[in-house]
Amino acid sequence: MHAGHMSPFLVVGILILAGFAGDWVGKFFKLPHVTGNILGGIVVGPYCLGLIGGHDQLHDLQPIATFAMSLVAVSIGGHLSYRRIHNSLRRIISISMFEVFLSVITVVVACKLFGMDWPTTLLLGGIAASTAPATTIALIRESRAKGPFVKTLISAVALNNILCILIFVMMRTFVSAYFESGETTGKIDDALLLSGYHLLGALILGLGMGWITKILVSKPKFHDFTTILLAIMLLDGLAAYLTLSPLLVCLFFGVYLGNSSEVAEKQLNTLTPLEPTLYVIFFTLAGVSLHLDELAAVGVAATVYIGARVLGKTLGAAMGGMVGKCSKRMWQNMSYALYPQSGIAIGLVVLLNDDAFVPGEIKSAVGAIILAGVTVAEIIGPFATKAALARSGEANRDRQRLVEFLAEEFIVVDLKALDKWDAIRQLVTFMMRTHRVEHISQDELYQSVVDREKDMSTAMGRGIAIPHGHIEKGPAIQGVMGICRNGIEFDAPDGEPVKLIMLIVTPKDKKDMHLKVLSSLSSMVRNDAIRTRLMAAISPEDAMEVIESEEARDYNYFLE
Repeated sequence: MHAGHMSPFLVVGILILAGFAGDWVGKFFKLPHVTGNILGGIVVGPYCLGLIGGHDQLHDLQPIATFAMSLVAVSIGGHLSYRRIHNSLRRIISISMFEVFLSVITVVVACKLFGMDWPTTLLLGGIAASTAPATTIALIRESRAKGPFVKTLISAVALNNILCILIFVMMRTFVSAYFESGETTGKIDDALLLSGYHLLGALILGLGMGWITKILVSKPKFHDFTTILLAIMLLDGLAAYLTLSPLLVCLFFGVYLGNSSEVAEKQLNTLTPLEPTLYVIFFTLAGVSLHLDELAAVGVAATVYIGARVLGKTLGAAMGGMVGKCSKRMWQNMSYALYPQSGIAIGLVVLLNDDAFVPGEIKSAVGAIILAGVTVAEIIGPFATKAALARSGEANRDRQRLVEFLAEEFIVVDLKALDKWDAIRQLVTFMMRTHRVEHISQDELYQSVVDREKDMSTAMGRGIAIPHGHIEKGPAIQGVMGICRNGIEFDAPDGEPVKLIMLIVTPKDKKDMHLKVLSSLSSMVRNDAIRTRLMAAISPEDAMEVIESEEARDYNYFLE
């Protein structure tokens, strides 16, 4: 059977087998799963065995690739949950802004110095900012990574791609206007309007579908898996019809799910059974689609583009991290975690090819350089991202801990309170704002903690207090930590003011685990080194560094 006449089912089957084979071989050389899948695609693609890779085949499989990217976008959007990022917004925004704009600037300057014309230079700069979300998510899951660095990386990638799409739309409008009318200065309003349409259109469509989905999944007669599957398919189709970015639309859909009700947030994991197979198809298809011949044709120009982009990402992430006042561990590793580039960059090239006013030779040049850059970035980039995850110290930490609730987003530093009742009220308010405590009101929760505190003070001495309350039901033990530098009178047995308060809320069916958590917490904060460093923490990230340190590992241990 000729490759071009293969059934699409056979093509998909070959892609899956090639992806798994590439992954299996890659394990011997300790390659990331993503790289193994891509290499499997190269082997069965047109530059090796030639089993698949015809234009018609790639066109027929495009909906699968789009759906996979949409699934990733929903997942990434879900990570932009206020509860998760409320006290790390400064560093997330700072890193994203610096690495995006420095990537654009370094590529534009380098390409212009190399002798490229302004239209080509601007288009390359607009596309250079993108980072591959699918590759990032796949590597995080492969490494079982979890922590402040991972949270920052995922959030930065989400903002990165929103900014990249908007910048590219503006650049393309300027270039298109130049070739249509010979001038661009009068078209700034058009560029802003078109970018606004892409942003607001995606926002309205994504949030609207999220609102409808939330209503449907709250009713038992609707099947969750089918509802989410249909929602993403409709979003992809409507985005294409309205000339919007499916990635941007699905990202806002995920943002809505992640920030609405507990039931809606759970839907982010509904399609998890599909993800491994879809990712293998997506990355293997990326390997098949790589244009290795373009590397030779645009070798020098592509080298300039790749080098400038890497420099922009490296300097931008490092500078953004320092301006955002995050730890050295964070900004040093973030500087090379953002190198991968794939689906979005290719999608923007396709968008450019649909522009009737941009000359064909410019579209060909941009397409060839970007495809060559993607080829290198998708083969080399995963190594850098995986190394960053390992060096950050957060690899293999996506496992349940005994004190699971001690995460960065549940810590408040510089707590100021009039007395212990005011401190408890502030922490209860903070907890209701950052957790899914939906089975009890704020006043009821406060009263539960106060009633326990009136029975006997929960101050333990040495500046520590662990007030706690109970709720009828809930998914797990939840809690927050407050650090009060000035100290609060808490009726402690040693008479010392309390500077470290950990509020715990326990469902009534988790009483056995409650005792283990209390014992572990009290032992951990009685450690002089841990307690002193926690009380001196100037940010939630600093406090999290202490909780994740080697000294605390014996107390806050993994349950697996």
